[in-house]
Amino acid sequence: MYRINDRTVQEVLQTLDKGVVDASELARWTWSIEATAKSMSDDKTGNITFEYFSDEKPLNSLKDAKSRDNLLKSIQIHLPLIPGSVQGFFSVFKYDLKM
Repeated sequence: MYRINDRTVQEVLQTLDKGVVDASELARWTWSIEATAKSMSDDKTGNITFEYFSDEKPLNSLKDAKSRDNLLKSIQIHLPLIPGSVQGFFSVFKYDLKM
């Protein structure tokens, strides 16, 4: 199982909560990316979880390499549509996910 527990991502999320970024916007884009990734793999078994709630720590879980690849593709698809104020989070997350 792949888990994203990178300290850098955690620090970015904590900063976003305190900054100008609207946490509900971040949650909405996270949901959109997760939904797209799940539709790519026809994921009905919960292999991909990518959620963000402003009052909780983010939950990121991928059960196999194909799920990780689909999440990466989904982020790449959505990235040009995401407002600049939130793009940094997803860029860092995408970079860390590739490692």
